[in-house]
Amino acid sequence: MKRLQRLVGFAFLLSACGGAAAPMDRQGAAMMSAKGMAADPAAMFGPLEVGADWASYVKFNTSPVVSETHGGRLVDTYVNAVGAAAYLDEEAELPVGAVIVKTSTERDGAPGPIFVMEKRAPGFDPEHGDWAYAIHWAAPPPAWAKKLGGPIYWRSPSPRVGYCVECHDNYDRNLGGVPSDQRITALPE
Repeated sequence: MKRLQRLVGFAFLLSACGGAAAPMDRQGAAMMSAKGMAADPAAMFGPLEVGADWASYVKFNTSPVVSETHGGRLVDTYVNAVGAAAYLDEEAELPVGAVIVKTSTERDGAPGPIFVMEKRAPGFDPEHGDWAYAIHWAAPPPAWAKKLGGPIYWRSPSPRVGYCVECHDNYDRNLGGVPSDQRITALPE
């Protein structure tokens, strides 16, 4: 049953994030219904917790970036003060307490999901760099709300963030980063 829940959660996440770099409109056919899934406390909707203050973080891109792995949406990347210097230094490990937030915008200009990574203490999830993941979408468009069962707030350890974990495992420091031509080169004073 746990494996089935993980697979169903993975299918949801793959669709919400645009996994396999597939455009969102092609992902709709792959969506599965949440009805019949066991209750998942790490997937109950509520206000964004970690990263809610993202607007006060350092913005790391100079213009919105098209992110195929985030559903082909335009994204902006923000890092809190704890992690900003290490994020800028591509060789540094991010410290415990670093929070990275990607805000997203749909192709039609509507707000998309907010994607969050938080570096946790050693031992949280050592196989995956001790990162916790979350996706918060307070107002998905009606078609997505129907597919997803309404607003979403999926966070570790929910299997619904399994795609985040799997994708980020493929990057140095578990980060995808910002393309160098759209990345800030120094922290603001």
